[in-house]
Amino acid sequence: MKYYLFIILLLSSFILGDTTANVGLTLVDDDITLNTKITHSAEKGNWQTNYQTNYIYKRVDGKEKVNDLYFQVKQNYKLTDKSYALGVVQLDYDKLRPNYTLRTVLGAGYGYKLLKTDNWKISNEVSLAYLNSSSNELIVRNSLWISYIFSEKFNITNKLLYESGKDMYLKNETSLMYKLTDKVSLGVSNTYTDSVESKNIFTLNVGVKLWEKENGQWAEKEK
Repeated sequence: MKYYLFIILLLSSFILGDTTANVGLTLVDDDITLNTKITHSAEKGNWQTNYQTNYIYKRVDGKEKVNDLYFQVKQNYKLTDKSYALGVVQLDYDKLRPNYTLRTVLGAGYGYKLLKTDNWKISNEVSLAYLNSSSNELIVRNSLWISYIFSEKFNITNKLLYESGKDMYLKNETSLMYKLTDKVSLGVSNTYTDSVESKNIFTLNVGVKLWEKENGQWAEKEK
């Protein structure tokens, strides 16, 4: 049933808002392979929806070398100019990593915008979630998001997620993005995950903004 939920959420994104597709090279455990990434965002009234899906796959001489999937949907509801309620669904799967199982998280919590200026954006989120993995348990999640805008074309972002449970889970993603045009960007990122085992992923990709839904019709996004 949970797989049908992810498929429905994935397909609905193409109806509800802006979508960007990324393709690039990824370094995972000394293996270089292609990766795909799709990000989506939409706002309506006090509601904001964001989702991200990453998939990395490599096959050599008929054998899988890398098979890694990450998927997250987050729904925010604005409470005040600085605070919001949130719900999150997350899936993390690495088929070939020893002792690693499918990891799903369903949670709800509270977010607060600590700082918002022309250059800086800092927010923190705390949530209570149900974890389904090697163990089934309630966990507390804390996510700190920091972004600095150097110019209209160049910015850096860092996202740090910590989960307290039977097995500690830590994920830190640092990314640099440079806009080549209004629709095309070049990105470099490093993602470090520490749980049952540690994993470090370095990615270089090109992103293309595909479309947005405007007044009920598909339209190219204008800056």
